[in-house]
Amino acid sequence: MIARLEGVLVEHSPTRVVVDVGGVGYELHVPLSTFAELPDPGKNVALHVYTHAKEGAIQLFGFCSLAERAAFELLLKANRVGPRLAQTVLSGLSPPELLAAIRGDDVAALRAVPGIGTKMAQRILLELRDRVDQLAAHVKPA
Repeated sequence: MIARLEGVLVEHSPTRVVVDVGGVGYELHVPLSTFAELPDPGKNVALHVYTHAKEGAIQLFGFCSLAERAAFELLLKANRVGPRLAQTVLSGLSPPELLAAIRGDDVAALRAVPGIGTKMAQRILLELRDRVDQLAAHVKPA
């Protein structure tokens, strides 16, 4: 499992980056929050990685902070939330905002994310309510 990559940022777009590590280009999917933190192409970058393996395919998801990766992993524990939807949620909500939404049972905060309807927001909040401490351990207090 790949947990972290450090190398030269070769190319980037709002949801995808390529990082050259020792001559090998790794494609990573990133939320918009991570994209906003990236340096210019040609500069060094270090990303925390979640490795997703399914049906013979391996996808890498990159994050600028451990809190983002922890939020991503937490979101994956909710039924019917896959890596792409978790990436979308993190593009709309920071880890502290997600933590506050779960703790406050804030359906509206999750519904503001494209692709999340009322039922999905309610499901996420219900299923993650008891697991929120896993995220809280990585989020710095305000």
